[in-house]
Amino acid sequence: MKKVFISDLHLNDDQPLITSMFKSYLESLIKNNKDDIELYIIGDLFESWVGDDHETPLHQYIKSALLELTTSNIKTYFLYGNRDFLIGNKFLEETGVELISDPYVFTYKNKKVLVSHGDEFCIDDTEYQMFRKIVRNKDWQKDFLGFPISKRLKIAGEAKDASQNSKEKKSMTIMDVNQATIEKVINAHQVDLIIHGHTHRPAKHIIESNNHYCERFVLGDWTDESVIILDWSNEDPVLIDLIN
Repeated sequence: MKKVFISDLHLNDDQPLITSMFKSYLESLIKNNKDDIELYIIGDLFESWVGDDHETPLHQYIKSALLELTTSNIKTYFLYGNRDFLIGNKFLEETGVELISDPYVFTYKNKKVLVSHGDEFCIDDTEYQMFRKIVRNKDWQKDFLGFPISKRLKIAGEAKDASQNSKEKKSMTIMDVNQATIEKVINAHQVDLIIHGHTHRPAKHIIESNNHYCERFVLGDWTDESVIILDWSNEDPVLIDLIN
């Protein structure tokens, strides 16, 4: 079996090359499915998602590509990112993708693995964590999805602009994961591997906590210069740049 993990594609109409690369990558998985492949999309597949009822040519194109993947017997899992947490049952039914919880814990090749989008680990960014708590509230989501699509798009656009302005004033340290939080997660779940995205800082880290060693793999965002995936075909997972 081969497990592949991707994150932070942020698909949108302004980046057609990323969409094209994603489609090509899915086609390559279908072509090589003799290896029994599983794909994990761990958040922020889309730059924005305001509800399953907002249909665009891009959304239809991606849903069609994912359906082709899952009907080719490639099990595909998805967990929410901070951009597309409003993806719902309609999207899942139309693509055959399976929603998994965050964090998602499983055992593979004698290793206990925890998969997360990663934004919950960034507790030093208190402003973002307050925002996250609000928008992940089910009552807030129900009210938001009850608005006309035009209003939802306006709110999402304003939130994106505010987020960008806020990021420009914050240090990278504040927006990165908190080390103590990572150690708490390791001790709580007794995992050997953590795989996450969100921070756009691809790397492999080794953490020692209470005489227990854990590897933390950070995925990168997809750009026209770098496409980072985590490929677990052999005994150990490896970060690969599909472009370089």
